[in-house]
Amino acid sequence: MKKILYFVTFLFTLNTAIANDVIVENPIVRLMPLNVKTTAGYFELSNKSDVEETLIGAKSNSFKNIEIHESKKDGDVMQMLKRNSVSIKSKSNIKFMPMGLHLMLMNPIKQIEENQEISITLIFESGKNLDINFLVKKMDEMKMPKMDMENDSQCSDMDMGEMKMGNMMTNMSRPDFVFPVGVKGGKNMMAKRIMFSYKFGTMDMDCCKDSTSSVNNDFIKSLGFSMAPTDMTMDMHMFHAMYAYNKNISLMAMLPYIEKEMDMVKLSGMNSGRTHRSSSRGIGDLSIAGLYKLSGKSNLKLSLSIPTGEFDEKDENMMGMMKILPYPMQLGSGTYDVTLCYSFQEIFSDWSYGFQLNATKRFDYNSEDWRYGDRREVSAWAAKPLFKTFSFSIGLDIEHQDNINGKSSKRNNMTPTWNEYFHSHLRVSSNIGLNYKIPNSKSRIGLQCGVPIYEDVDGSQMVPDFKCNLGFSSMMKN
Repeated sequence: MKKILYFVTFLFTLNTAIANDVIVENPIVRLMPLNVKTTAGYFELSNKSDVEETLIGAKSNSFKNIEIHESKKDGDVMQMLKRNSVSIKSKSNIKFMPMGLHLMLMNPIKQIEENQEISITLIFESGKNLDINFLVKKMDEMKMPKMDMENDSQCSDMDMGEMKMGNMMTNMSRPDFVFPVGVKGGKNMMAKRIMFSYKFGTMDMDCCKDSTSSVNNDFIKSLGFSMAPTDMTMDMHMFHAMYAYNKNISLMAMLPYIEKEMDMVKLSGMNSGRTHRSSSRGIGDLSIAGLYKLSGKSNLKLSLSIPTGEFDEKDENMMGMMKILPYPMQLGSGTYDVTLCYSFQEIFSDWSYGFQLNATKRFDYNSEDWRYGDRREVSAWAAKPLFKTFSFSIGLDIEHQDNINGKSSKRNNMTPTWNEYFHSHLRVSSNIGLNYKIPNSKSRIGLQCGVPIYEDVDGSQMVPDFKCNLGFSSMMKN
């Protein structure tokens, strides 16, 4: 019995020696937003003993899993590596800090709060454990020792890099990390990732406006037209693929399938008052693009539209004869067009905002001797996460479209939709949207709908009264 007591006393003395010889200072856990399931633990570990100690892990009742990680910078690429152990030499210390060694705390049992104390057990190779109380603090309140932050400029720069990377990883899990689905530009992904997406867009248009005022069929008839459009719908199925060549450059492709319908009414002559519906459907113009990351908040996209869509679609007229459809009913442009796009997004702890600028330039004329006018667009939005997986957004779109250049050799003068000078417009639309991040996946669903709040058009032309976009995207490794 005495031998057992001596042995227990020896073990207790050894454990106390470890606790006294291994000292932990400034133990801090970084406070993360509500929807983030991963955070980091920082501290300074000093070994006062005469032997080397090796930290092999950590555990806590507050997290399902804890790993030792180390962030390293390889050129301009940041890497986060898992470490199985960390050795602390005799009479030395080691710091667990941003842009270096840190504890990766994953899947909290319940939401952690600022100034909360969290017990974490450090596990050593010798079999001894050290229980430490970590204090939860915001990142901007975490202060590292002066010798590391002031005397070593490289360390200071790397620390900022780690903060930025940590913020990026945090932001990527938010539902408002991606743009609202109605915004045309994309965002850079992690290198060697592939993303596929599908977007369905629908728009309903009514007739008609001239300048800022609504006009009726009698007004259109007074301009010399014998037919007037009454309603038009356009549905577009857009299939996207995106590949991140590296962290700065991504390649994109988009191919649409378009369905259009237009109702017309006869204003005079034979069949006056009769309505007729024409339709067109098929593949639109292929778009290929390159996306370049300017900074963590902005990117630049250059895209080329390749004329794969038909621009001489035909359908039966009221007399049952096949006739070429007017400009708005065509599926493609017949020209090579270039679009330059700049996107910016700022993400805060509980909301985000962004804007995008688009300019499309059309070159040359198609084989029917016409081309669509140039186009300029501005989109702006603000978004707020409502839950871990849902965010709500409001937005504003401004678009300016030029008139059609040239004249189709197969046009007629019966309807204003064939008039080349009745296509220019300035339009402002308001939008609301929802983004949903599917839990435990890299897939998202977005919905955005809007209505025009101001329009100024040249000539009598159709104007949209409603538009909506629904999209799904999923990212995967190469």
